[in-house]
Amino acid sequence: MGKINDLKNQALDTLRGKWGSFVGLTFIFILLYVLASGLAQYGAIFQGSKFTTLAMVFTIIGAIVTILFIPMQYGYYIAHLNSSRQDLPADIGDLFCGYRRFTDVFVTLLLQFLVIFAALLPYFIFFGVIAWLKLLESHIYLIIVVGCILMIPGLILGLAYTLVPFILHDQPDLRPADVLRESRMMMKGHKRELFLLMISFFGWMILTVFTFGIGMLWLAPYMGMTIVKFYEQLCTEYEMVDEENEPVVMNEPVVEKTPAQEVD
Repeated sequence: MGKINDLKNQALDTLRGKWGSFVGLTFIFILLYVLASGLAQYGAIFQGSKFTTLAMVFTIIGAIVTILFIPMQYGYYIAHLNSSRQDLPADIGDLFCGYRRFTDVFVTLLLQFLVIFAALLPYFIFFGVIAWLKLLESHIYLIIVVGCILMIPGLILGLAYTLVPFILHDQPDLRPADVLRESRMMMKGHKRELFLLMISFFGWMILTVFTFGIGMLWLAPYMGMTIVKFYEQLCTEYEMVDEENEPVVMNEPVVEKTPAQEVD
């Protein structure tokens, strides 16, 4: 794999002249995310109050909107992938491309979430027990150390399944479980590289705090495009071997045509 700085420079080169479109894309994505999460939280706010009916309405609407938002997370990454491959500004329409194959996208990303959540279950159980026994203040340092250790399996799986949206896009015939398996195979031996790549953005993340989060409109595209470059470079190196040691080459990447290209 290329060095971290090389991947980040490639991402910046691709984003050059396209920042406006990606800032707009990220703004819409965040706005819709806030709407989805806000509706889901309103139900909890009204729970236990005299607004029982209102709480139920907001809870149902929030659950529906949250489910409908899942393919948009897929679309956000695909917008970066298509822009990188076509050397075009971000297409807002790509943000909604996941709805054209809603079932595949929803089931795959849900399966990804459930697998990572299962790995983090000991972490949640541990802190649940700590809260129940009210031991948080008296053993704070030990609890932090144990908590960090229990987070490691979830972190490893999170890194292993980072490529899921891209593989789901490039190999649409794969079943959800096979998409996860493909991502896990591609990331074998590369999780440390991706972890260090993500850590390299930590300083920028801190700076976004001082901009009251506005800086995230630029940082999110930067990070997203860098991950795309990581994936594209990994694709050139990746060769899976089956049980008979025969090489299995990945399918050709799917490049969605723009309306102008379809006319030509």
